[in-house]
Amino acid sequence: MPVEIKETSATLRTLEVTIPQEDLKAPFEKKLSQYKKQVTLKGFRQGQVPKAMILKQFGDSIRHEVVNETVDAVLNAELKKANIIPVGQLKITKFNDDKESAITMTVEVEIDPEIDIKGYADTGVTVPQTAVHEEEVQAEFDHLMKMWSKDEHVDRAAQKGDVVEGEYLEVIIEGEKQELPENRVFRNLLGESASPGFDEGLVGSSAGDVKEVDFKYPDDHKDERYRGKSAHFKVKVTEIREIVPPTLDEEFCKKVGVKDEAELKSNIAESLANQKQDAAKTKAIDEAIDKLIEQNPFEVPNARVADLIKWSINRNVQDPKDAVEPTEEQMKTLAPEAIREIKKHRILEFVANKEKIRPAQAQVDARLQEMAKAYHIEFDDLKSHFRQSGRINQLREELRFQMAADFIVGIRPAAEESK
Repeated sequence: MPVEIKETSATLRTLEVTIPQEDLKAPFEKKLSQYKKQVTLKGFRQGQVPKAMILKQFGDSIRHEVVNETVDAVLNAELKKANIIPVGQLKITKFNDDKESAITMTVEVEIDPEIDIKGYADTGVTVPQTAVHEEEVQAEFDHLMKMWSKDEHVDRAAQKGDVVEGEYLEVIIEGEKQELPENRVFRNLLGESASPGFDEGLVGSSAGDVKEVDFKYPDDHKDERYRGKSAHFKVKVTEIREIVPPTLDEEFCKKVGVKDEAELKSNIAESLANQKQDAAKTKAIDEAIDKLIEQNPFEVPNARVADLIKWSINRNVQDPKDAVEPTEEQMKTLAPEAIREIKKHRILEFVANKEKIRPAQAQVDARLQEMAKAYHIEFDDLKSHFRQSGRINQLREELRFQMAADFIVGIRPAAEESK
């Protein structure tokens, strides 16, 4: 069965396949015998239907099955012999079968191209040191105090920082009266809502007041429908509530897991420092990846791009039956980022393989310790779950890629110790 393989591009192989009709005879007779044993027709017991009747009724179906199975077998054998690993489904672009001369077909196979990444050991990109300033710690401390605060009823006019509760009576947007929602109640923290102009109109109001507020939605409002539009709200204020921060006493500190305010601020500073350093490292890695992509151009199979886009738009789908195919617009819009992600993955995989990077058991355990602490569960229980579910291998692979990413921005100790 002659098969000619052409290198159409770095990511595409074209197979010209010829299958003589003679090669279908033996598998056809075998399939016919199987049918003869299984088929039951009126007037005949199972296994006793004449061969001529089976051929007349099922001949075309049998041949169709034989052709498909033979084609699959030939293609699989030839791809294995040529060490070609397909990406996505094979595409038959031409198929000729007149049942007399040899079957001929043209098959396109997408593959991942071989890559040889140069310059990854010295990208010139490093992670800058970051610093946390006292005012940043204080701002985060104040934010946490607000989160832990309570609001209490006050019998006075509303001030910035108060919570104003009320009811919508009328809403007009750009001169058009809007239908009010079934739940007309609102609750605004003055100074922190998405509509500063509305907040300003409520300052000075008291419980029982009916207020008419004219304002303009900000251009970056979270709801695109209202961005930059003028609005007229008529509302009834029902209650003013004052934000009361917690008292930093022994009971409160015990509740949040610190001994005093100093330890709380120290924890905040440490958390901010880690966040800033992680952000700086992520930015450096992205810069290094973009540099390597530019210096080492290679193609990405279309099937890889389509699969990644389909995964991204269906990642939250619970039932596979609800998964959808990407639209042409989604493919066009999401393709550039998908291509970059695939190239990033391949580059990091190349680095990890080239440098023989493997996470040590201590590194795997350290990551599991972090996760156990975050999830508030026992380390041994989490480790046992990861092992039994097979997720431990996925975690090792994630760490391997992370270490490869560290390597390209000059973070070497962990990577070098793992060799």
